Amino acid sequence: MPAPDTGLIQALVIASHGRHFMAEDAQGQHWQLFGKGKRREVAVGDSVLLSPSGDCQAWVEQIEPRRNLLYRSDALRSKLFAANLDAVLLVLAVNPPYSPELLGRTWVACRHAGVPLHLIFNKADLLDKQAHEALEDELKEWTLGETPIHFISATEAPGEAIERVRPLVQGKRVLILGQSGMGKSTLINALIPHARAATNTVSEALNAGKHTTTHTQMHRSDDGLCLIDSPGFQAFGLHHLSEQDLLNEFPDIAEPGLRCRFANCRHLKEPDCAVKEGLENGDISEARFELFDLLRNELGSA
Repeated sequence: MPAPDTGLIQALVIASHGRHFMAEDAQGQHWQLFGKGKRREVAVGDSVLLSPSGDCQAWVEQIEPRRNLLYRSDALRSKLFAANLDAVLLVLAVNPPYSPELLGRTWVACRHAGVPLHLIFNKADLLDKQAHEALEDELKEWTLGETPIHFISATEAPGEAIERVRPLVQGKRVLILGQSGMGKSTLINALIPHARAATNTVSEALNAGKHTTTHTQMHRSDDGLCLIDSPGFQAFGLHHLSEQDLLNEFPDIAEPGLRCRFANCRHLKEPDCAVKEGLENGDISEARFELFDLLRNELGSA
């Protein structure tokens, strides 16, 4: 519908294929988007104001203020995942093995963006009781026990696992993340059966089919589901964080760091370092500190 007093059309960005974008207005009309400068930096989930240019194409005139934005970045560029989210589901599995480092990076990014994170651990039936308990302890260590963990299994009764996931996404806009092979797409297609067909339709409409290696797309159902599927990733840069941002997302390191002798302590070789003491007595996770130090060094080289 036209935005008040502007003659522009308000629409929701529902798909991103590389630099191709699609939005849907209140009448269900799909628009292929074009933008200039900052107006090209749209994300799935953005509310935008469009200026039609004919043949279902439109210019992005304005990106409405966002509640949040989840993205990753390296030294050269950023990859926007999605905006205006209510939650993120990170799908993990024992086979292929998940990356604890990518879990840690995702946790930091979600915490910084202010988006609640849930872990969905798929293929849990491949673990015996001891391995299951060890894994749960490891996941809690990586997320400081702040993140809900949900185990699902292929051996459950048909639909049982899906119905346990459904309350996490019902009535919310949720981004589904995961490395390739973890079962992310299977989960989305089980929750919204027409999702695969919708993906093919949008790819054809944007003329961004098999040659396009990355895509993010919103899928909605009549019963109140709104899931955003994003391509599997093997890297998650956080170059958009400052070192203070990083400290804010590692409270287990920042808090004892206040008790170090030196205000600029790097927690490596300095004397009277409360963080090193915490590492030695087991109060601070060595794995989390290694990730913190890795991210700090990445920011220093940016």
